[in-house]
Amino acid sequence: MTKADWQNYFDQKAATHGASVKSSDYYDEASFFMQRDNILHWLGGLSGAVILDAGCGVGAFSEPLVAANTVHGVDFSAKSLEYAAARGLETQVGDLAALPFAAGFFDLVVCIGVIQLIDDHLPVLRELARVTKPGGTLLVQTLHRGSLQRKLLALFEKGHKFDKMYAMDALAADFAACGFGTLEFLKLYHPFSFVTTGGAGELGDFLCTSFALKGRKRRD
Repeated sequence: MTKADWQNYFDQKAATHGASVKSSDYYDEASFFMQRDNILHWLGGLSGAVILDAGCGVGAFSEPLVAANTVHGVDFSAKSLEYAAARGLETQVGDLAALPFAAGFFDLVVCIGVIQLIDDHLPVLRELARVTKPGGTLLVQTLHRGSLQRKLLALFEKGHKFDKMYAMDALAADFAACGFGTLEFLKLYHPFSFVTTGGAGELGDFLCTSFALKGRKRRD
């Protein structure tokens, strides 16, 4: 789908579901909150940080970070951003490939469940890298190309959800090319609640349905 199609799609979802995580197209609420809690625990406690939630939707993912940090949310769905603002995010309608922030502005950038919806993720990844400060962290969560479950679902699901998936090692190479090191994976296994950490290409990765990758931006 085109960018305009996606914008209309998520505007309509927000108009229908309001602040619910259903507006962000997750499989279900239980899956969303399990994923969110595991990723935030993996990130560790944050206080006084300046954070970007890139493609924030209704702001449900980064809502727990608002109390102790300054959280900016950018999305192309203006309707979704109404709910993100109500959750305490400082919101702007914008394109993730052309963000309205200075270089090195953010201590932490998170991009959750977004790049699988983008035809070319590299311009977005480069822009997220640009606004991450040296020594800061970028975290991207997406669908795992090597997932056996995803491959089976793709045989029956003809909608947008499984159009694009990512190999762990390929995304790690993209992170490295954008100036990030100290790369770490968090692997999720829907519908199970447990997670694992480690590198790419490990035994059992075919059971991993989605993953988060974080890296620290190298200092010049």
